[in-house]
Amino acid sequence: MAVRRWIPIVLGVCAALVLVMIALAGSCAYLVRKQVQVTQAASVGDYDREAAAILGRFPGVPPLVVEGKSGPELSRKALSLRQKRGGAIANLHILVFSTHENKLVRLTLPMWLLRMSPDGKMDINNDDVDLENVRLSIEDLEGAGPGPLYQRKGGDSRVLVWAE
Repeated sequence: MAVRRWIPIVLGVCAALVLVMIALAGSCAYLVRKQVQVTQAASVGDYDREAAAILGRFPGVPPLVVEGKSGPELSRKALSLRQKRGGAIANLHILVFSTHENKLVRLTLPMWLLRMSPDGKMDINNDDVDLENVRLSIEDLEGAGPGPLYQRKGGDSRVLVWAE
C-alpha cells in the first residue's frame, strides 16, 4: 500500500523535471535566436557602411588583433595602449559578410556567457572569422575596454569583431 502512494509522487516529480528541461531548452533557443541576425542578399557596400559606422564610434582605438606573418595575432602594443583606457564591456559583436553567399551575419555574445568559458580564454574558431590561433583572455578583453578587436577585408569574407 505504501509503494502505491510513492508512484504518483515519483511520476509527478519526473513530469516536473521534463517540463523544466523543455522550458530551459526553449529559453536557450530563444536566446541564441535573439543574438544572431542574418541578412540575405546583402552587398559588400552594406558591410562597408556598417563597418565604417561601427569603427567611427572608436576613433583612434587600435584593434587588438592584427595580421601577422602567420595570420592574425594579438598585438601586445595595442593591448597595453588600450589597457590604459579600459572601460566596461557588455557584449562582443561579430559582423561577417560572405562574398560567395551574399549574406551578412551579425552575432552578439554577452560577456556573462564568455565568462563561463572553462579556461577563461576566448577561442573564436570559425573558418569565416579565421581567428583560430588567437587566444585572448577575458581579463585582457575587459582590461582593453570597448573598441575593435579584429578586421579583415580579404579573402571570400569580410569580418569585423568589436567589443562594447
